[in-house]
Amino acid sequence: MKMLGFISLNALAALLALGQTSAPAAQLGPLSGINSFVPSNQAVPQDFVHGVVNLEFSNYHLTPRGINLQDRGLIFQPLVRLDWNLYKPSNTNAFINDGYATTAVWNDLDTARSGVQPGHWNEIDFTVGPNMRFLNDWTLESPFTAFRSETESFETCWAWDPRLTYHDHFVKDFSLNPYVEFFDELHEKITVVLVPSKSQSSYYGVFGVDPTYEFENLPLKFELPSYILIPGNNFYQREDGTGGGTDIALWAITFKATVPLEFIRPSYGKWSVYAGVQFDYLNNPGLLDGNEIAGAAHSRERNLVVLHGGVTVRF
Repeated sequence: MKMLGFISLNALAALLALGQTSAPAAQLGPLSGINSFVPSNQAVPQDFVHGVVNLEFSNYHLTPRGINLQDRGLIFQPLVRLDWNLYKPSNTNAFINDGYATTAVWNDLDTARSGVQPGHWNEIDFTVGPNMRFLNDWTLESPFTAFRSETESFETCWAWDPRLTYHDHFVKDFSLNPYVEFFDELHEKITVVLVPSKSQSSYYGVFGVDPTYEFENLPLKFELPSYILIPGNNFYQREDGTGGGTDIALWAITFKATVPLEFIRPSYGKWSVYAGVQFDYLNNPGLLDGNEIAGAAHSRERNLVVLHGGVTVRF
């Protein structure tokens, strides 16, 4: 029944997305996270909705917070995201350049069964939130996400995850794209709860960059998205119930290469394939305790390497 529900829900999302592929390709950003939008200096089409469908394959289900949820078999993580245009000023010099709302659904499916109630459908996340682009090169996104475990491994967590990004263009074909991000647990925990009576909702901050180089004469783009995560004291929990501390919890860096599939007609969307390797260094004692006791590998391994690749369609 769960798999039937998965197929029905995602088929509906895919139909909504594919129904819009005749629209010009939107300038949606790299999928380092759900909330990722890249502005364009070109005229923005007045279509009501743009979006992205991303089909990713990986050897790990490693969350952006360093929690190792699956490390066996092949992991499939499809994403469907739609951006609904709400505001577009006629004045090109306006402070606010775009106002839009995002809706998205992300899934994790694994060839190896896992979880409290073992299954192949591990997780589904729903996202909705308002966003805007201002001063041409800045984006402020404010998504609310529900993280739902389909294996009953954790309670459904609601979180607010705003991000402010500056899309620089000082060097031809190269940009750094620095950003700051804040993550706030609004309902239930997103991390491993080891002593429920001492568990508290918390937050974390992220400082990151997404260096990007697009070759002028080659259909190729390189990215090096990198970030550090600094948590509130009680975001991670140690085995004795105390907080994991506020030092840098993890460093993450990814090398990613993207090749556009230019032979596909633009009327079918903007297609590309990508591959990447991600390196995470885990530094928080509460994070390590959680991975050792409840993580997929039951290990305190600090250095994790994730291989991933996939297909992206933007429209």
